[in-house]
Amino acid sequence: MILQAVELPKLRPVEALPVETGRGRMVALRDPWGISPEVLLSEEAFFVAAQLDGRNTLRDLQVAYMRRFGEIIFGERIEELIRTLDEHYLLETPRFQRHLQELKGRWQDSPVREAAFAGKGYPADPAELRSYLEGFLEEASPRRLDGLRGVVAPHIDLGRGGPCYASVYRALADEGDHPSLVVIFGTCHLPMKAPFALTEKAFRTPLGALRTACDLVEEIREAVPFDPLEDEFLHRNEHTVELQLLFLQHLWGDGFEILPILCRSFAHYVEGDSRPSEDPAFRAFVEALREVLRRREVLLLASADLSHIGPQFGDPLRVDEGTLVEVGGKDREMLSYVERGDAEGFYDYVKAERDRRRICGLPPIYALLKVLGSCRGELLDYRQWRDPRGLGSVSFASLALF
Repeated sequence: MILQAVELPKLRPVEALPVETGRGRMVALRDPWGISPEVLLSEEAFFVAAQLDGRNTLRDLQVAYMRRFGEIIFGERIEELIRTLDEHYLLETPRFQRHLQELKGRWQDSPVREAAFAGKGYPADPAELRSYLEGFLEEASPRRLDGLRGVVAPHIDLGRGGPCYASVYRALADEGDHPSLVVIFGTCHLPMKAPFALTEKAFRTPLGALRTACDLVEEIREAVPFDPLEDEFLHRNEHTVELQLLFLQHLWGDGFEILPILCRSFAHYVEGDSRPSEDPAFRAFVEALREVLRRREVLLLASADLSHIGPQFGDPLRVDEGTLVEVGGKDREMLSYVERGDAEGFYDYVKAERDRRRICGLPPIYALLKVLGSCRGELLDYRQWRDPRGLGSVSFASLALF
């Protein structure tokens, strides 16, 4: 066979989630870039796909399959799988690269970042969306937060985290007047080159479009030693900013501007010897942001989830009630540093664990605390979602900062 002696394509970085279907257990491949549609594979097909590392040949895959399943897989089946994956832009091939460049071109030409999850993660119809959001807010307890400077809200999907979102947004609704600018620090779930990524595009949701403070973007861009627009394309399909805008627009309409900021993972800090505050690029951005915000009435918002545990995230054991109790205790201990306004203590707590619980909200919460400076916080709500089969769990919280 022609392909036996040549390297096969490489599978792009995707999320692989086990799902139960009418045909039995399968694996869903989901593209965090939002470029490819979800693809369902049998467990055998997923095993083959996972071996596509850009180095293995057809013969290598056949040998691996024989060792795993004890039977032969014909080359035609592997070639058919490769064609299917390539058709869905799941392989690192010239076809995918051409498609990616087309998408980036369309992104550059558009002045608006369109809603990526309307009709998927929440209702696309404006009236239905308002009713959906109001349902969460009506269930939340009224609360006054005088002197509010910043908030932490979840970014988990609304179906699982809606009540936790509402605990902070109900408080914002009760505040009365709203700021002219909301700065949103969001976790970026994709690799980034620089510590932060900005965009000048307006953000559209079913509730309308919100203007980005382009003047501030330009001022920051001139003040930092990297281009904060280099990774702008990553805003296209990142949900961490979009989900916050729904509540903000529902409460305040379009009478404010936003400054959407994606934050790079702290993995290289946690695994190394340095810390974010020692990174000249990180420090310069925080200082520049502080400077441009001096003349604005502003609310700072960190869009952040907490622990991600269980087999779905790479852990060997399923999540049981005892695990949830243990993780809840660690989460609350970790958040006590946030309540004290101690950014370095918060970071050190996660680093001491080597980020074993995968705190994806570490970068945005840390950045928010560094920009705020001296502050104190109050934990408004803390919750955990657990997969019924124990395959995974995500924790999240809402906090107010003064």
